[in-house]
Amino acid sequence: MRRAAYFSTAILSLAACGAPDDPSAVASGDLSRAASLAAVCSGCHTALGGEALVSLAALSADEIRASFRSYRDDDALQTVMHRVARGYDDADIDLIAEYLAASGAD
Repeated sequence: MRRAAYFSTAILSLAACGAPDDPSAVASGDLSRAASLAAVCSGCHTALGGEALVSLAALSADEIRASFRSYRDDDALQTVMHRVARGYDDADIDLIAEYLAASGAD
């Protein structure tokens, strides 16, 4: 039951994000793949959440990319974001950053 509630919240959050205003901003990769990868972010970085997490809406693709890679490459810290980021390569991070920046999504 908890899994269904989490899944529903993630889907609603992604729907709230919407598609990028400029789909050509995700020129380096497939738009549907970028949307799928970025869906993971909506589980925590959502407009429905509190102020505990950073909003991604106002960040540029370069800021998202740099932060994501910093989490991925830092072996010293062990937060959820560090663990999540380790599952992505540079190409995936580029797609996520471009997609989120283009959509202005939380």
